[in-house]
Parts: sequence; C-alpha cells; structure tokens
Amino acid sequence: MTIELELDNRIGTTSGLAGFWRKIRWDALLVFLTVIWGSTFLLVQNSIKLVEPFSFLSMRFTIATLALAIIFRKRLVRITRRELVTGSIIGVFVFAAFALQTVGLQFTTTSKAGFITGLYVPLVPIMAIFLLRHFPAPLIWLGVFFSTLGMGLLSINDNFNLDFGIGELLVLGCAVACALHIVTVSKFAPKADAINLTTVQIGVTALLSLASVFISGEPLVIAPAPAWGSALFMGLIATAFALSVMNRAQQFISSTRATLIYALEPAWAGLFGVVIAGETLSFPAMMGCLLIFAGMVVSGIGESIKSK
Repeated sequence: MTIELELDNRIGTTSGLAGFWRKIRWDALLVFLTVIWGSTFLLVQNSIKLVEPFSFLSMRFTIATLALAIIFRKRLVRITRRELVTGSIIGVFVFAAFALQTVGLQFTTTSKAGFITGLYVPLVPIMAIFLLRHFPAPLIWLGVFFSTLGMGLLSINDNFNLDFGIGELLVLGCAVACALHIVTVSKFAPKADAINLTTVQIGVTALLSLASVFISGEPLVIAPAPAWGSALFMGLIATAFALSVMNRAQQFISSTRATLIYALEPAWAGLFGVVIAGETLSFPAMMGCLLIFAGMVVSGIGESIKSK
C-alpha cells in the first residue's frame, strides 16, 4: 500500500501538466496490476496441484477479506444495509467467476485461460443492453465479431480439429460471470462506498468458497507451505492490494481507459505460460489470441468514442 498512499498524498486537481503526469503514474500502476494478474493463472494452476480448488479459493479470499477488514476497519463501521445486500449479490458473480476459472485451469493451459477470460470485455456491452438499457456504439459490435472469430480459432489445433474441452468451457463461463460482475457493479456501485462494497464481495466469495469445500466433498487437509505462499500472494497482493489501487486509480482515469489497460492481462498470462511453463499454442490458436485481444481493444475504443 506504500505506493498508493504516496500518490494519495499528492492528490490535487487533474488539470494541466500535473494532472497529466498523475494519470501516467496511475496508468503505470494499473499496467503493473495486469502483470500481477497475468502471473496468477500459472500460480493457480500450480497451486491446485497441491490443494483442492475450493480449498485454495477459500484460503485466498479469507486472507483478502481479513486484510481489507483490517485496513479499512473504520469505514466498515459505517457500512449500510444497501451495501451489504448489493455487495452480496455482486459477490455471487465474483465467486462464480473465480470458481469456474480455478476449476477450468485443471483442464486447460494458462495461455488459453487468459485469453478466454478476456472475452468479458466485449461481453459487457452486450449484457448492458439487457440489464442497464445501455446500447453500445457500432464499433463495439466489430470488437464482438473479432472476439467471436478469435474464440473459434482458439478452439482449433494445428490439424484444424476442434480442441475445445471442459476446461475451455468452464473458463468461458468465467468470462460470462466476470461480465455480469462488471455490469452489476455499474448498476449498484454509484450509491455505495466502493471499499465497503468490495469488502462484502470478497467476504461473500470467501464464504461461498468455504461452503463449496464441504458441498463438493473436498478432503480437509493442511495445505503445504507452497500453497499457503501462493494464497498469501493472491490474497494480499492480487486481491486486497489490487482492488485498493483499482478503486483509487479510477477516480483519476476513465473506466474505458482502465479497461483498455486491463486488456493486457491475457497477454501477460500467455507470456508467462509460454516462457515459464513451456506451453505451446497452435498457429490457429495464436491467431485467435490476437483477434480476441483486438476485439477487447476495439470494444474499449468504441465505448470511449460513444462517451465523448
């Protein structure tokens, strides 16, 4: 939190050169977050070889909840009933996203999982039509087309046979849940304290993860040290710290600008998968990744043009 607090102490107007450099600093922090998030795909995949998926999720989100509760304890004292209710609703989608992604990573590569998860970017404007009555700009439909075509190519191997199994299907469900999460946040967040809402979401995710441990019949065992190390990193850095920076950064930069930066996450996930884990992608799959990335960027630009 040191970097965030240092920047926080320098808050002033966002006009002129000072405002420009402030935005650049927050941009850089968000890019750093995408590196962290990109690395988590490989971390999760390795961790669930040591501990069951829901057990790992309960470890991660319990740590994150405790961290947020300690850091923002004074704000949580003033939490409202509305924040508890709406945060719980949103938390269901957060849990669904992470549960589907974590289980899916048992059956697919980190590279594929990263890019399939990134499909939430073009999915958001489509869902916003039905849930928010917000109609997307025409350019967004081009982004949806690119992403859909990319999804098809990502499902083909070098022999041009279908290579889309249960892992890819689960991660696609994660992308849908991520999109629902973003849309519901847009619907409920304006009248709520962002930190309180976030803490409730993460807390609900922790509770649902713990409940899933018992429902799924996962064995209750003491996790090995490497799994706890991953859970600490994921809970403190990739969740508590990252969400705190996100909430603060988007006070200075637009959500569209932030979303375009977040689109770097699958690229980092793919890079970590190839360089560290030695994963390979078929040529059609590589073209699919590029099209999905293009779809995310085009969708973000389309939303930016509409908002002007």
